[in-house]
Amino acid sequence: MSAEDTSPLVSPEWVARRLDQPDQVLIEVDDRPGLYHLGHLPGARSVHLAGDLQDAVHRDAPTPEAMVGLWQRLGITPSSTVIFYGDLHNWLAAYGYWLFTSYGLPDVRLLDGGRQAWLAEKLPLTQLVPGTPDNVSVPSPSFREERRAERTDAVQAARTGLLLDVRSPEEYVGDWLTEPEFSGEVAHRAGHIPGARSVPWDTVIDQRGRIKPVEELRHIYAAAGLRPDTEVVTYCRIGERSAHTWFVLHELLGHRPVRNYDGSWTEWGSMMRMPIQLGPEPGTLPAGFTG
Repeated sequence: MSAEDTSPLVSPEWVARRLDQPDQVLIEVDDRPGLYHLGHLPGARSVHLAGDLQDAVHRDAPTPEAMVGLWQRLGITPSSTVIFYGDLHNWLAAYGYWLFTSYGLPDVRLLDGGRQAWLAEKLPLTQLVPGTPDNVSVPSPSFREERRAERTDAVQAARTGLLLDVRSPEEYVGDWLTEPEFSGEVAHRAGHIPGARSVPWDTVIDQRGRIKPVEELRHIYAAAGLRPDTEVVTYCRIGERSAHTWFVLHELLGHRPVRNYDGSWTEWGSMMRMPIQLGPEPGTLPAGFTG
């Protein structure tokens, strides 16, 4: 058994060697879902962020009942090895990883580099869409609340722990409400949560689109003042880039505890009377503010 056999981060080559394994469930989740139909990993199934990985009505995680239905559609059993991948260096795939593991799924992996890495290695693609499995016995989902941060948790992290804003520097300082290509994810105000430190998510990505080696990751976050025993809350715009940083800190570096504030800036920056910091300095929350 290799180290990769038990790692949450797996290479395209590792996945390719296991394409014929019946217990392997490949899931593609893209910002541009049409990519799946142009060609996807053999056997992979497509899920959508809004339609599958979020509640259909409320802005929230799916209910346990919805997760059961999704896992049945995907053919996930208690013995499945579930592998997420997608575009945008795995933004949405990392969110899927965070959600499925938060609901207690025991064996979930992330394909290092996502769709881009698979294409770079010239590995096989297909346009064949697998059918829906019949009579699948799925695990019983139970959400692990310790992996998720609410707004009040972000306030606490800004005061006594460590709150990481992993958006682009332009979003952090308040020059952008959102990155230009994501106009549908805009908050009402720009800036960052007072007390949050800026550590953009992509500082951990190398020139090939892969996650950097562990020693480099440790250096990046040590420079930001993190210790493995420091309580950390991550946030971005809608919770997907912060899920990527959560994955790096929690799964690769072993930081405990780490929580993803999936409400993120579209919640904080759109609510009445919420304090906002502009410019490159973290700032501080007003005395007495509780969120």
